[in-house]
Amino acid sequence: MSSLSLQRFWRSKPPESSSVAARSAFSGQERGKSILSISFLERYAVRLLWGVLVLGLLTGGVGLVDWLVQRPYFQIHHTVITGSLHQVDRALVLKSVQRIQGGLFTADLGVMATELRGIPWVRSVRLRRIWPDTLEVQVEEQDPVAYWGEEGLLNRQGEPFNAEYLGELPHFEGPPDRGAEMLDAWHRFNHLLHPIDHHVEEMTLTERGSWTLVLEDDTRLIMGKDGVEQRLQRLVEAWPALRQNGAIPPGSTLDLRYANGLAVRLPGTAAQGRS
Repeated sequence: MSSLSLQRFWRSKPPESSSVAARSAFSGQERGKSILSISFLERYAVRLLWGVLVLGLLTGGVGLVDWLVQRPYFQIHHTVITGSLHQVDRALVLKSVQRIQGGLFTADLGVMATELRGIPWVRSVRLRRIWPDTLEVQVEEQDPVAYWGEEGLLNRQGEPFNAEYLGELPHFEGPPDRGAEMLDAWHRFNHLLHPIDHHVEEMTLTERGSWTLVLEDDTRLIMGKDGVEQRLQRLVEAWPALRQNGAIPPGSTLDLRYANGLAVRLPGTAAQGRS
């Protein structure tokens, strides 16, 4: 082999060191891919493990909480009843609370409140849990201001309710949804009558909106629908002269629906016009 052929041979043959370096680089890349794959799998496995652990804790936690709230320690051992109560039977309130099943955290307070509102004279109820075994029952009692209809009562908010009562109160009769309006009118009428030392003892409002008032001396005032307060004011202004002349004895009926006068029916007589 000539020297020229040997030179070509050596030039065409890659250096051994280059081949080794290439193989080393290739092996490094493979190891890198392998390490990368293992690292990814490890992270995925760790995340999966954490997920399983958290799910287990949550599931077990719910069961633990459920178990705890059922313990006798959290049963309702004390009931505190608050509110200014004069008509509500406290023993009946306590008995109603004890009928509801469950502990401090498991008792259905909505059902309990409904039960308590059914007690006579109870207007509203608020329930509050007090750690660890006490239930506070805040009771608002009905405050009657008038008899309503034949058997009911009317509270200070103008709401009808049913309860037994023997005290002295004015008597209202009217549509079920107009109690508040009647109560407000009663205050206004009494304010107008104050200068002549009279007040409304009975009051009727018809479905058509006509008013009839009965004073404490049984004098009946037929007011009509429109301009009721103006008519009452006109009567108050004329009252001293009418009473002085003996024109309106107690128990009379006065029809104030006339524009320029009134009609008076004396006790035991028919109605007649008066200017």
